Amino acid sequence: MIEDALIVVPAFNEAAVIGDTLHELLAVARYVLVVDDGSTDGTDRAARAAGAQVLRLGANLNYGGALQAGFRYAARRSSLPYVVTFDADGQHDPAHLDALLGPLREGRGDYVLGSRFQGGRAPSLPRSRDLGIRLFARAASLAVGFRVTDPTTGMAAMTREVSRVFLLDLFPQDYPDADVIIMLSRMGFKIIEVPVKMRPSHSGKSMHSGLIRPLYYIAKMSVSMIHLATRGDLREKRKEASIAA
Repeated sequence: MIEDALIVVPAFNEAAVIGDTLHELLAVARYVLVVDDGSTDGTDRAARAAGAQVLRLGANLNYGGALQAGFRYAARRSSLPYVVTFDADGQHDPAHLDALLGPLREGRGDYVLGSRFQGGRAPSLPRSRDLGIRLFARAASLAVGFRVTDPTTGMAAMTREVSRVFLLDLFPQDYPDADVIIMLSRMGFKIIEVPVKMRPSHSGKSMHSGLIRPLYYIAKMSVSMIHLATRGDLREKRKEASIAA
């Protein structure tokens, strides 16, 4: 049983699937916080019925905003040394949690990403999605000086210090991606990837469906990556976050 990490699960209208996700998760992790991002389908009730703590937001803040609310909860109401982000839709397998937390516990990393592209056969993804991931992975790798394979994963483990840095206004309100990796690396944090397997989403929803949304996201992410790669004050921002905590 994992007792040294708060598992933060952002959820928006996931009432139909979150019970199954939490059933698996609570079997291996004691402290699970569902951040209900202004759902209208009873996601909060389903999460409470499954046995999780629930932080219900009064309005939809988007994925990044919901994560940030979870990080704020961790900073103010938890003393656990680690925080893990975990999606509500069943894609993530709780069996990989110890592998994510291992480098943190051993002092080898500060931010650990679960990568679908390490340790075996690459997952089958829509072509546009696969190309987007590989594009941002290549750009992030060039910016930080080491190989990044899966910057878009939502399965990540971090120290409390990293989770507090994510309370800064530099943290994206939509989806943390390659820009966050660049930001943390330039702040001096150690970033590691470990292999994980992802499953099909039980809800069948995609964060990047359609045509306009992916194009907008690529443009926005490109600007954000360039901005963070060229900022000269990120180590000072790290100190600022530590002082504020």
